[in-house]
Amino acid sequence: MQGGRERRTRGNEGQTICHNPPELAGQRVAEVGMQLRADCHRGLGYWDYLFFIAIGFVIFSAGTVSAWVMGVLMVLYERYSKRKSEELDSEDEDERGPMHGSGGGGNQGNGDLSKPSMQV
Repeated sequence: MQGGRERRTRGNEGQTICHNPPELAGQRVAEVGMQLRADCHRGLGYWDYLFFIAIGFVIFSAGTVSAWVMGVLMVLYERYSKRKSEELDSEDEDERGPMHGSGGGGNQGNGDLSKPSMQV
């Protein structure tokens, strides 16, 4: 029977009368709708707002720290890859010899001073 009542009152929502709570008994739902909503809706308190601020600060801080760490890691990786490529380039020049180098003129005394000089 409950389902039948619901069907009858849906078309007559403006005519539906409250039975409970006792202080609202006899009044139409359309008239007390906003009052019920205000009575039943819980507002946020001081501690709720403080909690949201704390959580927001933690999320912001975690994002800032993670971005900083990623930046440091990128710089370290860039230096490592640059150093590795320079080592590979210097090994390639050693294997090719002075004739195949980019200098074109052989050993002219302008090369790396830490290497022993080549005599012809």
